Amino acid sequence: MGTMGKKRADELPYIPLGPFQWRIPGIHYKIETVEFFQGLILGATALSSIPYMTDTLGLPYELAWSCVIIEVFLYMLHGWLGDPVVPGWITPTLPFTLAFLTGFPEGKERIQAMIAVQLLVAFLFLFMGVTKLADSFVRRVPASVKGGILLAAPITVIQGQLKEGSQLLTAPVATLAGTLLLAFLSFSPFCEKKRKQYKFLDLMAKYGNLFPYLIAMLLGVLLGELSRPALEVGTIIRLPDFTKILHTVSVFQVGIPPLSVFAKAVPLAFICYVLAFGDFVTSETLIREAQESRDDEHIDFNSSRSNLISGIRNLILGILAPFPPLAGPLWVGMTVSVAVRYKEGKKAMKSLIGGMSSFRMATFLSVILVPIVSFMKPIMGVGSAITLLFQAFVCARIGMEYCKSNMDKSIAGIMAATLAFKGSGWALLVGFALNLILSNLDIQREKLDVPTTGELESLEKKLEEERKLLMKRKEDSVSDRGSQR
Repeated sequence: MGTMGKKRADELPYIPLGPFQWRIPGIHYKIETVEFFQGLILGATALSSIPYMTDTLGLPYELAWSCVIIEVFLYMLHGWLGDPVVPGWITPTLPFTLAFLTGFPEGKERIQAMIAVQLLVAFLFLFMGVTKLADSFVRRVPASVKGGILLAAPITVIQGQLKEGSQLLTAPVATLAGTLLLAFLSFSPFCEKKRKQYKFLDLMAKYGNLFPYLIAMLLGVLLGELSRPALEVGTIIRLPDFTKILHTVSVFQVGIPPLSVFAKAVPLAFICYVLAFGDFVTSETLIREAQESRDDEHIDFNSSRSNLISGIRNLILGILAPFPPLAGPLWVGMTVSVAVRYKEGKKAMKSLIGGMSSFRMATFLSVILVPIVSFMKPIMGVGSAITLLFQAFVCARIGMEYCKSNMDKSIAGIMAATLAFKGSGWALLVGFALNLILSNLDIQREKLDVPTTGELESLEKKLEEERKLLMKRKEDSVSDRGSQR
């Protein structure tokens, strides 16, 4: 193929397309069967986004399903255009987005508000991708502000789940069982230690959200909290209803949001990008670790390219099918899963981008297959609640990790409460004002000869390394005692 580019002998061939590397599945890389099969199974979890559109935006179920199909199709752009990750949502921002939208009347005004948020987020991704200013931009945001943003998520989520008609109150056993199982599989030291010993536990952990969703559905059906799943077998494949999308939810029907709505959405868009930026850092780390494990393939991860693709996805969704979870650059759990198998060698997986892309192609197939979607329909509402509650748990942990000093913790707590009860604009004002007044900005701390955030992070890393060393010595000591017996 004459138009193919190949920068290095150990890099997959591609067709140069400006900042992108266009690769065609089956020609430039092999379809990885294991990841494809996983995508078919796990793809149905994307359907948990449907209730956000039916309940918050007021869309009919069939129309919301069409919007999800478009959103999932856009996942494939990352693999096709040279971004070696499994993309996902900007999940930490979901509680804030839903809270922001409820401040507008249901119908045209609320859809316009969602369009405004999504287009502003798209602009930020595209701007940062073109200018490459993302790193310096996010580094200027104080750690206490980042922590405050994340610590607000649990408050906002619990507020919503304690309201009348919420999934936590209408299906408490199913919702709590799914959430606790997901937290157990993701964070429990017992699960981490025993995965090698118990194959079924390892299998459950590998498939992320799937088993918590299925267990929640089983308990919900048995206890009468959920309706029984029903397989529809008449129509096999569902294609998006573009005519209905264009005449109901697209910007061409509801119109461009007023400037006042864009102005209200600016603080939330800023928060969304700050939280999404962490995914680029995580992606780079995961790809570097995968690269270090093998010398037979050069993997080219470029955060600017990832910014651009994420921006394109949000732009298309903002124009056609506004999507409350937003289009994010990374699904951490699945990217880790694919990277782990890649590290097993060329026999396990020929190319990393082939594995990532195969998973997302199968995800798309999963959400257009009517039998799969009809079977998962009863769990969609509970699935969305599980996602929110689990995200609240994760955000609380990460938010605390961002706070490096007691002052950071104090400011983050006040900002979190402000964000949960007064919205993103007031929260950012309070967060930055407190940092300035209390001399907590790094530029102020340097002048006062007080440890900066960077210095505190370095100290924390050293302490973490010492902790890991002590844990390893303890494990070795236990192992030696066992061998002596």
